[in-house]
Amino acid sequence: MARSGRRDAARERAAEERRRQEQQRRRRRTLTIVAASVAAVVVAGGVTAGVLVGATPGAPDVGRTTAPPWSAPTDVGARVRAAGLTMLTAEGTALHTHQHLTITVDGTAVPVPADLGIDEAAQQLSAIHTHDTSGVIHVESPEIRAFHLGQVFTEWNVRLAPSTVGPYVNGKDGVVLAVFVNQRRYSGDPRKIALTRHEDIDFVVTHGRAPVAPPKFDWPAGL
Repeated sequence: MARSGRRDAARERAAEERRRQEQQRRRRRTLTIVAASVAAVVVAGGVTAGVLVGATPGAPDVGRTTAPPWSAPTDVGARVRAAGLTMLTAEGTALHTHQHLTITVDGTAVPVPADLGIDEAAQQLSAIHTHDTSGVIHVESPEIRAFHLGQVFTEWNVRLAPSTVGPYVNGKDGVVLAVFVNQRRYSGDPRKIALTRHEDIDFVVTHGRAPVAPPKFDWPAGL
């Protein structure tokens, strides 16, 4: 790529990141206003409620097994509860990390949907959510605790199990499925992959070809 082309691409990435951050700031302001209103009602009624329940590292072997793409579910609250979480009225600040998730099938990327774990109508969101289709997972929790990949797929309502993602099962119908964490092959239960800072998680599905780990994700400034 010519130097001018690289500069243009870099400017476009920077502009896109500024737009994403502004969208996130607007959402945070709205959620904060809603949270303040809810808090006032709770205090007035003398009600005390917990924020989150225990994490669920290994979600059950359930979820969509149809061919991708897989949209974000509309029953957001139900999916979040199934993941062992509760809906929040504001993004948490005690724990704030990001991961990058990709799924490719024979070289074609499967999009991770925007607003996963976010209920715009109710102005609520999960501690685990997405803001766009970049594949960046946001973990923004009001308390420090463990979160796992199984919870992401439970919110997404896509089947995840050992050697399995969606309809793809390693060794079945010619499928070769590999999971990579930070460019290294992962052989354990993918539902139990802990979500840690700037972690690359890649599912590579092929038919007859040896899977290859994607390159390291280039994290935008500010994430």
